[in-house]
Amino acid sequence: MTGIARIVVGSGLAVLLALSVVGAAGTAVAIDQVAILSPEQRTVEAAPGETIEIDVTLQSQGGHGNEGISGVALIAQYHPDYLEVTDIERGPWLEGEETEIRTTERIAHERGTAFLEQRREPAAGGTTGTGTIATLTVRVADDAPAGTTAISFDETDVALTGDWPIAVVDESVTVAVDGGDQSLESFDHPDPDELDLESEERSENNSSDVDSGAADNGGDLPVPGFTIGVTLVAVALAVLRLIAARDHPPR
Repeated sequence: MTGIARIVVGSGLAVLLALSVVGAAGTAVAIDQVAILSPEQRTVEAAPGETIEIDVTLQSQGGHGNEGISGVALIAQYHPDYLEVTDIERGPWLEGEETEIRTTERIAHERGTAFLEQRREPAAGGTTGTGTIATLTVRVADDAPAGTTAISFDETDVALTGDWPIAVVDESVTVAVDGGDQSLESFDHPDPDELDLESEERSENNSSDVDSGAADNGGDLPVPGFTIGVTLVAVALAVLRLIAARDHPPR
């Protein structure tokens, strides 16, 4: 069974499970309560010593009651022997006329982790839609062997203007080094919450007092019982939608 097929089957089972918990009425709510994070290119070819840029897009219609996105804590994880994220710049996605964007960048290269937190102040209703949330500048190591290595975003958190949590569906980007097509060795990343990452202010609207919990996704808040089922449906439908978009790109 191919990787795509496994995802489709797993997503279908998640939908069936969620429907058995919350009923068909929950699916309409779930479709809006998801954020899809994906690179503009799934695979990027590069040579040892080369520097590349990777744009990461975010797509979301927000959550319940017209809640928009108020903050994003983007976490990129990679193998530090093969790649190095040298810079992360925020994209325009969170911008709005009634708010400023405050950002904090933290990079722990030896741990293979780069972090970009950005939030709206004030939230002013938040943001919805599709656009670029960040651009990563990545350098391939001079001695990187031929093969493929991934940059993943599965630790990323997205916050809404309200108290409801939002499901995040992410897709990694594969860097193909020197024309190789075999997967290189993986890296055991530490929990991002346990890293003491150095921070660097990145824009004219930045503030040095941005705390690491600013873009928490609401996991510590009390959640009504049906939210887990709704979230399962949201994740399953979002994965299926992402697969369909990749397999049938607009012409």
